[in-house]
Amino acid sequence: MLLEFTTLESTNPRGFLRVTQLIAHLMRNQFVHAEDRGAAPLLETLHRPELNKLVEAYFDIAGYRLVHRQTEGWAGILPDLERALLPRMRIDETVVLLVMRRLWEEALRNDEIYDNGTVRTTLNEAYDAYQNIVAGTRRAGLTANDFRDVLQTLERRSIVRLGDLDADEQNMELDIRALVTSVAGDDFLASLEQLLSRPVSATADADDRTGAGGDA
Repeated sequence: MLLEFTTLESTNPRGFLRVTQLIAHLMRNQFVHAEDRGAAPLLETLHRPELNKLVEAYFDIAGYRLVHRQTEGWAGILPDLERALLPRMRIDETVVLLVMRRLWEEALRNDEIYDNGTVRTTLNEAYDAYQNIVAGTRRAGLTANDFRDVLQTLERRSIVRLGDLDADEQNMELDIRALVTSVAGDDFLASLEQLLSRPVSATADADDRTGAGGDA
């Protein structure tokens, strides 16, 4: 692998730079989406078979699968569950991820899907949906500000995108991207429903964590 990178650097410096930039981005953010600033040259790297193969091999060694969904405008890395552990998330973060998937699926059923399989809603609508889910459990709900903070964490992974704040409405647009179904797979949803239904003590709740890695 080191030899392949060295060879690429000497024969195709520009290709080497693109490969290393893409690897660094995916290691930091897990996903890259076509609608994000600066994503185009990163995704372009995967259209070149020799570069795609090198990126794929790099992550395979690390226990991850490179997934490229051109029709949905994204690429990312998902853990090979036989070799790598799922990323750990706080239960609150996982519940918000569940809400994002449910809202995406509702829009799909209503044929309200935009380019790249993106669903558009608002922060306030998503928070209302979150409150409805938490209201039926024994877990304390996030405040509106904490909910937005979690969404900003998901935004850094390109799973959602938040628009500009409307100061008058105290609201903002929220795009939920199709890759949410790869991050929050069916097994994830089932296990989360069980977690939400169990009794939770005030002290234990802060330490509860679950995994979210995808099933694509």
